Amino acid sequence: MYLPSGFAEKYLSGISGFIKVQLGEKQWPVRCLYKAGRAKFSQGWYEFTVENNLGEGDVCVFELLRTRDFVLKVTAFRVNEFV
Repeated sequence: MYLPSGFAEKYLSGISGFIKVQLGEKQWPVRCLYKAGRAKFSQGWYEFTVENNLGEGDVCVFELLRTRDFVLKVTAFRVNEFV
């Protein structure tokens, strides 16, 4: 999954490796690849989406909690909650 370029440039510049994404109290390791102003999540992102029942159309909002070990808090807005 690609991240918005403005967010990537501000918070993820130079990051290539595993970070943590947190939903509720649980954290998942997710590989973050940053290159040429763009960032994407790869390994671990699929597991995160499956375990949290995220589907197409759902929106995730990311908040940087800690910069030292890179933890991103995720708030999920599910499309089926609004139908």
